[in-house]
Amino acid sequence: MRLSKFILSNLEDILSEWESFASNVLPENKFENLVLRDEAEEILKAIAIDMETAQTSSEQAEKSKGDAPRAEQDSAAEIHAVDRLRLGFNQVQVVSEYRALRATVIRLWAESSPEIDDSAMDQLIRFNEGIDQALSESTARFMQLIDYSRDFATAVMAHDLRNPLYAIVSSAQYLREEGPDRAAINALASTILNSGKHMVKLIENLVDFTRTRLGQPLPIKPNLMDLEQICRQTVAEIRAAYPQRTIRLNCQGELHGTGDATRMTQMLSNLLSNAIEHGSQNAPITVKAYVDSDDIVLQIHNEGPPIPPSNLAAIFNPLASFGKEDEMVNANHLGLGLFIAREIVKAHSGEINATSTAQEGTTFVVRLPRRVEDQQ
Repeated sequence: MRLSKFILSNLEDILSEWESFASNVLPENKFENLVLRDEAEEILKAIAIDMETAQTSSEQAEKSKGDAPRAEQDSAAEIHAVDRLRLGFNQVQVVSEYRALRATVIRLWAESSPEIDDSAMDQLIRFNEGIDQALSESTARFMQLIDYSRDFATAVMAHDLRNPLYAIVSSAQYLREEGPDRAAINALASTILNSGKHMVKLIENLVDFTRTRLGQPLPIKPNLMDLEQICRQTVAEIRAAYPQRTIRLNCQGELHGTGDATRMTQMLSNLLSNAIEHGSQNAPITVKAYVDSDDIVLQIHNEGPPIPPSNLAAIFNPLASFGKEDEMVNANHLGLGLFIAREIVKAHSGEINATSTAQEGTTFVVRLPRRVEDQQ
């Protein structure tokens, strides 16, 4: 059987192996089959169809370099790169997928005992040219988005820091020039303090993000901690910052264990900030902490628009909105909070998941072991 026909006739077997490989590239994530298969079917179909299309020697040479003529609309390989970036894959992992796809097709075809003649060799050459072209398109789009996201992240970070910095500067100028009364001084001092805390949080998140992206684990210093006390203090701080919002706290059972209390506070603060930003302003946010077997479980729930299923798998990935430029234009922050929350939970050997529906709202569930080892 000609290789092009073999590909079209055995798509399911090929895609199953692609799916298995993709699921092992990022083993800590659980993706649906359709997400894992992504644009692979369209990539294979396009290659198989092209293999039956006549081409000149010059066209063949260009394709072998990944420089075949481009269509006006994005190719399946370029769409694949966009989706993989949104799911948190890096470039090495994307290239590995193409290597696995190439090897899978050739191995399965060889196992079918094809007749090896000049035509078969020509088909094999055409198939490799098609994979090279798809890989070139995918890599080029991936790096284009990485460069764009890096520049965009710098601009957004500057914007995030500018607002609280302006508040600090203007408050200080007013204090120096106007000589306000005690009540005004207290109000301005609160503005300066809150703005400073906001800037510290932004910078800490960025430092943690950079550390993890360089392959270093998030450092934690486990000690005895009371998660109920952490919950009460963190909720009180968020209530003070957003007095117009209702936050309900329900702590059940003995919530003592070992962990990094500072990191736990950071994690819960990030999850609550996310609920404040995306949840309904007219519905309460609920925080529940309880014991389940030998684990401590945290649930943060908010009502409001559900997270689309296509975005839910990538909700904890940094800069997830950088998959599409139109979404990046409308972004107003780096979106590192959920990523940092996940890394803190991972550093404590725990798990974090999210569910979101229009009927049930959005719930983040954190499951933590009572005892964790020092990661340093």
